[in-house]
Amino acid sequence: MKEKIYTIPVNEAYDKDCECPLCELEKSLESEAVKYSLGAAMMEPDYRTESNEKGYCRRHFDMMFSAPNKLPLALILDTHLDELRKKIGKYEKDARSLEKQSGGIFKKSGAGKTAGEISSMLGSVENECMICQKIDHTMERYIDVLVYMWDNDDKFKEKFDRSKGVCLHHFKMLSDYCSKNSKYGAFLSALIRKEIAELERMQNDIHKFTLKFDYRNKDMEWGTAEDAPIRTIEKIVGYIVNDTE
Repeated sequence: MKEKIYTIPVNEAYDKDCECPLCELEKSLESEAVKYSLGAAMMEPDYRTESNEKGYCRRHFDMMFSAPNKLPLALILDTHLDELRKKIGKYEKDARSLEKQSGGIFKKSGAGKTAGEISSMLGSVENECMICQKIDHTMERYIDVLVYMWDNDDKFKEKFDRSKGVCLHHFKMLSDYCSKNSKYGAFLSALIRKEIAELERMQNDIHKFTLKFDYRNKDMEWGTAEDAPIRTIEKIVGYIVNDTE
């Protein structure tokens, strides 16, 4: 199949020797999205309005805080905090009315209703993240391209077979994609076989890692097991952002 601009990132990810090519794609998207949020996005009114409303998750606030220039982050926090104050401020009148209520702990009051509304509002804020939404949207497109390439490009299918599978997070995403149409049965079958084989390989590595701590195995070669703990974690939950990256 002739390479097209939208197939290049997926092809390049599958050229890498890694535990999950989709994590490589997502890692790149995440890095670009963080830089964009702290850079060009600052000059886009529509983006700023939406980011003030939705904000960012803990992970992406942490990544933005790790960036050297704190001014863009401070500007984001300033306007986002203003929006949060407005949202919580809507309950001030209800809160004052609650002060006048009396009765025992078993007496029904408006506290439960108000508390529930606040909890729902904060839950929405907590679950929305500009960067997560941007990544999720693009990853859905990449998965669509991946399955299409597997079905139409024999060379890519060979890359897929030589790969080390994917993490369980992206295994779920691929499974969800296949659940939408029965025509993806052949791909799902190949995906499952690949994942089972790679999880077995991973368990062999992590088991060997544990054996190395037995004094009787002090002369045993590490082989591919020396970094098994971090690779096993990332195989289960996806790649991890840490200070060593």
